[in-house]
Amino acid sequence: MKPVEEKWNLIKDVVIKEYNISPIAVKTWIDPMEYYSETDDTVTIMLPNNKSKILELITEKYKDIFTIVISETLDSDYDVNFIVDEVKPQEQQFINNTNTQINDNNTSLIKKYTFDNFVTGNNSMVVSACLAVAETAGTDNIAFNPLYIYGGSGLGKTHLMHAIGNYINEHNPDLKILYTNSETFTNEVVKSIRSGKRDNTDYMSALHNKYRNVDVLLIDDIQFIIGKDATQEEFFHTFNSLYENGKAIIISSDKNPKNMEIFDERYTSRFQMGLPVDIQPPNYETRKAILIQLNNKHGNKINDEILTYITDNISSNIRELEGAYNKLIALSRISSDDITLEMAKNSLKDIINPNKTKVINFDIIIEEVSNHYNVSVNDIKSNKKNKEIATARQVAMYLCEKLTEDTKTNIGKKMNRDHATVIHNINKVKESIDSDPTFEKNIDSLIKIITSL
Repeated sequence: MKPVEEKWNLIKDVVIKEYNISPIAVKTWIDPMEYYSETDDTVTIMLPNNKSKILELITEKYKDIFTIVISETLDSDYDVNFIVDEVKPQEQQFINNTNTQINDNNTSLIKKYTFDNFVTGNNSMVVSACLAVAETAGTDNIAFNPLYIYGGSGLGKTHLMHAIGNYINEHNPDLKILYTNSETFTNEVVKSIRSGKRDNTDYMSALHNKYRNVDVLLIDDIQFIIGKDATQEEFFHTFNSLYENGKAIIISSDKNPKNMEIFDERYTSRFQMGLPVDIQPPNYETRKAILIQLNNKHGNKINDEILTYITDNISSNIRELEGAYNKLIALSRISSDDITLEMAKNSLKDIINPNKTKVINFDIIIEEVSNHYNVSVNDIKSNKKNKEIATARQVAMYLCEKLTEDTKTNIGKKMNRDHATVIHNINKVKESIDSDPTFEKNIDSLIKIITSL
């Protein structure tokens, strides 16, 4: 671990305390900052994408402060540079001319996301598939090409994407790797088209050179190119070019490729050519393991009783779990006393409130079932009969009957079904719960998610 990286949390603490940064400024500006990299004389600090428009303001406001604190803390002079997540320093200016070579091996990867610090838990299949792709990239036998990782927000898709890239970078550094997301890809397509029309220059050649001359392409949140015709077309040809040349393609989305509404069949069929893998919400053991890992990293500042409290009350995704823990770590830094369970409950009351009245209704249940099974709400209510949609429909009816005061007749009206059909579907779920322990765990997980909202 490099000097600044090792003392990064201390550096942020000193900035906050020595310069009397207000709580709202800490939350808005300091907390989102992440250590990115360092050389002998320069430290690069990364900001999230939503700070991109105010990068200049943040630089002006905090560059000198961090320069002073880092230099004093380490007794060595450093310059400080701020960048935005997923934007490489040399890519701040997009394309200058048709000869621009953007495609070096500076990959935009976030180095802290690795396989080693991903808690596998109930996602061993997903992790195994990702590792297989990482190990075989650059060979004539790439595993699962393309690899399509799908699941809800905050479950670790982006972590695994970066883990694949970082593994390849470490074990096969000659390969050219590019990580991007659909928003960045779309912006670059649009800018290339507009710039070309403005000065009659072929900017698309530089775009093709960037995306089609790589050995590994990782593209996050592909669902956001839906409805963007020019971007979809460009991605289609980029995909084909890479695939035909034996290059590795890794894609993430919040939806199963079979349920990508609006997408042309030629896209979804390509997404399914390799291996679609479903990343699941963390089960209890996984959530606890994630908190223990975080706690070890921070010197075990939070006791096990509090970790259990967080584990019991946050089940929807990893991002919320880590957010709750980080809030307690921030509390521990400003408190002279050890953090007690009562202090933790008070601090997290805006995140966790187990005593609040749970208002669970049909809309909440069908939305969560839709997310869980990666099928649309409209499909659940439709007459489609494929197995995945039928299962989601049956589970939605069962949960409505179990968790709400709706009668079976009312459930039927909302699902466009008669009373007898609702009874039949509910009984089918009960039979599956009794005969299939895995299915039972799946239903229990859904109930915990819904009741924790």
